[in-house]
Amino acid sequence: MKKLTLVVLSLLLAACSSQINSPDSHVSSQSVVDVFDRTMYLRGDFTLWDAEPHYILKPRTAGVYSVKAKFMSPGKVYEFKIADEQWSKGYNCGYKVQGNLKLGQPQLADCNTIYNYFSFVPNKKGWYIITFDYSDSQSPTVTVNKA
Repeated sequence: MKKLTLVVLSLLLAACSSQINSPDSHVSSQSVVDVFDRTMYLRGDFTLWDAEPHYILKPRTAGVYSVKAKFMSPGKVYEFKIADEQWSKGYNCGYKVQGNLKLGQPQLADCNTIYNYFSFVPNKKGWYIITFDYSDSQSPTVTVNKA
């Protein structure tokens, strides 16, 4: 009976270790989603750059956050960033390459910026959804869509 128990236990351990190392179930460190360990805000000229509670980004899926904003002046340039309450390094996200956002077109973000504000010019007044996709922490993006 002891031999049978040892054989079964060995088989179970072998099955567990082979599953851990299998390519289908193994998650590499490059594909692990980084999640913010603090509250992030949409901060812009429309909030006087303050971290306001109604502009807290909410998680939608793993590493993807969004918030609604009401832009009431068509043709006006709205400037904003995504940042924590303290504008901390690594949590101060502005544009990486160019900051002019077009509806539905993601732009690369850099979370170590100081002055790189995103800008968006709505053609209609109303509610917009700003999405921050941090599921790939090496290439996060910001997108604006009509709500």
